[in-house]
Amino acid sequence: KARFSARTGGNFAPMAQIPNLDNAPLNLTSLREQSQKELINILKNIRGKKCLIIDPKLGSSLSSIIQTSLLKEHGVELRHLSAEPIQSDCTKVVFLVRSKIDLMKLICSNVHNDISKGLQREYHVYFVPRRAVVCEKVLEDEKVHQLMTVGEYPLYIVPFDEDVLSFELDLAYKESQVDGDTSSLWHIAKAIHKLEFSFGVIPNVRAKGKASVRVADILNRMQAEEPVNSPDMVVPEINTLILLDREVDMVTPMCSQLTYEGLIDEFLHINNGSVELDASIMGVQQEGKKIKVPLNSSDKLFKEIRDLNFEVVVQYDCRFYVRKQHP
Repeated sequence: KARFSARTGGNFAPMAQIPNLDNAPLNLTSLREQSQKELINILKNIRGKKCLIIDPKLGSSLSSIIQTSLLKEHGVELRHLSAEPIQSDCTKVVFLVRSKIDLMKLICSNVHNDISKGLQREYHVYFVPRRAVVCEKVLEDEKVHQLMTVGEYPLYIVPFDEDVLSFELDLAYKESQVDGDTSSLWHIAKAIHKLEFSFGVIPNVRAKGKASVRVADILNRMQAEEPVNSPDMVVPEINTLILLDREVDMVTPMCSQLTYEGLIDEFLHINNGSVELDASIMGVQQEGKKIKVPLNSSDKLFKEIRDLNFEVVVQYDCRFYVRKQHP
């Protein structure tokens, strides 16, 4: 069974290992390849060398989908979006960002800085997963919208492991419950509907909680407005979808995790299927350098012990060490 989760984002990790999805219950590899193709098509349409400036929160999501080497093959120079001026000689700049007002202000700052230096560049802004009127209004107010080509990169869902898909909506609960912004519910429904185009219409949808019921309603409307017509798919690959509101169980997030993977998350914080460790721990002698270590089912040992109680893992690790030393 595939689990769907909304998880936090992280920084771009160019050396991160793309997870092996060969043993997934669904063909998640095709899902990832589709996202790869959509990004590559965007870059191909911008001929020549270009500087791809990425929203830091999208970094690890992208590194789970596409290798840095593949981006470089298409003439891409990678940078993080920040308040600092664009450090690149490229005359074509592509911003890949979420629809957030604070990110629009950073883009405007970058463009104004170029203009003040007399630099002439070709700017492209691609919103992930979709554009927002309020964001484009910021660009218009700052007099930079007319300098840009605006588009969308529809990355609604990211496969982090063979049984984990992430919507990457770390602030969804706060936005919907505190801010009254329910756009994340539409995002979730859209992501599920996109899955249906690959795996068939899900016949059984169960929802518990007000927000989950709204997601189910939006999904039903999408199915009616944009039906999935796939004559080759007689039997849907996903039989049942269960949607649960966070508020159905507010206690569990406050409990101490006792599994091996849970403890790693408690102390080292797992982001986008990986943890950051000091280079010295990994045997690299570079003071202050951090290395991203992927944690997914591609690692056979981690796959075996990730869900075990930590007391069992201690014994397991000892047996594993002895077996390695005395095969």
